[in-house]
Amino acid sequence: MTEPNFTELHYLATSAEWRPDRYYTYDLLTELLHSWVAAYPHLATCASIGTSGEGRAIWAVTLTNQATGPDVEKPAYYIDANIHAAEVMTSSVALATIYYLLTRYEHDSEVRRLLDETALYVVPRIAVDGCEQFLTTSAATRSSSTPFPAGLPDSAYDGLEPLDIDGDGLIGSMRVKDPAGPWKISQRDERIMLPRGPSEYGGDYYFVLPEGLIRNWDGGKITLAPSRSALDFNRNFPADWQPNWVQTGSGPFPLSEPETRAVAAFLLAHRNIHGAQLHHTAAGMILRASARYADEQIPPLDRRAYDAIGALGEASMGFRCLSPFHSNPYQPGKPSFGVESDWLYDHLGILTFMTELWGLAHRAGIASTDYLQLEEARSEDDDLRILRLLDEEAQGRGFTPWRPFTHPQLGEVELGGFEVKFGLMNPPGPLLARELERAVPFAIGAMGTAPRLRAIASGAEPLAPGVYRIWATFGNDGFLPTCGSERQRGSGQGGALTAQITLPAGAELLPGSAPATQQLEHLAGRVSQYTGFHLSARYPNLSRGHVEWLIAAPAGTVFELVIRGDKAGVCRMTVIAGG
Repeated sequence: MTEPNFTELHYLATSAEWRPDRYYTYDLLTELLHSWVAAYPHLATCASIGTSGEGRAIWAVTLTNQATGPDVEKPAYYIDANIHAAEVMTSSVALATIYYLLTRYEHDSEVRRLLDETALYVVPRIAVDGCEQFLTTSAATRSSSTPFPAGLPDSAYDGLEPLDIDGDGLIGSMRVKDPAGPWKISQRDERIMLPRGPSEYGGDYYFVLPEGLIRNWDGGKITLAPSRSALDFNRNFPADWQPNWVQTGSGPFPLSEPETRAVAAFLLAHRNIHGAQLHHTAAGMILRASARYADEQIPPLDRRAYDAIGALGEASMGFRCLSPFHSNPYQPGKPSFGVESDWLYDHLGILTFMTELWGLAHRAGIASTDYLQLEEARSEDDDLRILRLLDEEAQGRGFTPWRPFTHPQLGEVELGGFEVKFGLMNPPGPLLARELERAVPFAIGAMGTAPRLRAIASGAEPLAPGVYRIWATFGNDGFLPTCGSERQRGSGQGGALTAQITLPAGAELLPGSAPATQQLEHLAGRVSQYTGFHLSARYPNLSRGHVEWLIAAPAGTVFELVIRGDKAGVCRMTVIAGG
């Protein structure tokens, strides 16, 4: 038996050159990131934010024009990917976003403005260990290879274990002929399996099982063995975390894993983040807050911001923006606990989207926002459309033709079926570049919604000899308020807006003056008026602020004024007394 060629099977890149139709192993991803930093040192830095369970560095890339100020003094957006090991397309989207911004900075005015005025943080691969297993073997895991739940007896894993039993590098399906089988072969395309009618007899019928072997089988029922590594990083965050018997895959305690701790620590250290996209596959939808509660519990202004920003993704990706709580495909209204996006929004006040990239049925032209319907209620015509897409645009990949095989336990079976890794979970290589082109504009548009402080005017009004009223007017040019979100106001994680005056030697605040550092009310963003235009036009302007101090100082004294918003950046003004 020859060894599988995973470079071909998994569309792997063979060098650290950027290719939008290839997937990158850990070493090549690392080399690629560092090559970009070397090529664009004024725009990009890369640093490890932590180490995985198997000792791999988890990389974070910072993008901004360092000549216009450090990233921490600018409003920032955050992107992460591959929190689920099998969802490798997500890393490709993260990489494509970095590449887009770096290579277009010199000639694209929108990109230049974004990197001059804001920052972007990208963690392109969180589940670095599980992803490496996914790309370089036939196996797959949810997030990591760490055994979970720990300490179970070996008998707990009895049942059909998915394995590559014919050595082709793929773990597909087995169709087993059986008079009791619930499936039959389509007359229009023998690759397709159709449900057998309720009172149908007299034909050939099949059970369709995962490819693999049955542990400790007694010849009776064939159950599916549970995963030995059922840990789910995206249920390990402190947003209403629940134990495994309530929320499957949650881990032994919140942030129990080095990967999730690294991400959480990075986010807590960067209070300037106002928004985030967390990339997933493959439901073909955009998810916003919340995974745990109804829309009525989201502040109305945040809901408006979510709808407006989500519409940018709908336009570029062609997917609906939905609530995971209301749109839970298996049980609408059932909460999911410990989800990263809920922690970012509820605890940190960050407007966060989970982008469910790819969607094989959707790309085949099957219109539905119901993921369960796409899984369980497709028609024969739907499956024909899916196969046509794979045949014509993926060079036949995404489906392995059925072929006979002698199974050591079941006897004669057929192996084949839809490819889970590159077909269902991720686009085959020939379809990848097109998906990246759809996904990147959403990130670029969302970056542009940042709150942005701007100096409007300042001055020193003489009130008496050596006495001045130092004042400044400033504004928020951004779509979002300077606090980033309404949820941010109550989160306790950053979001402050302050004004500070530096007092040179010989200058002092007078009694009755505001303190040198003032805590200010937040300024509204355009989202507050993002509605249909009212014919009465009775709108306030709440995006401007004003500060002043009473100061005694010699004429000619130079004062530096700084307006600082944790999520809105910094603006500086210089005022000369008597100038």
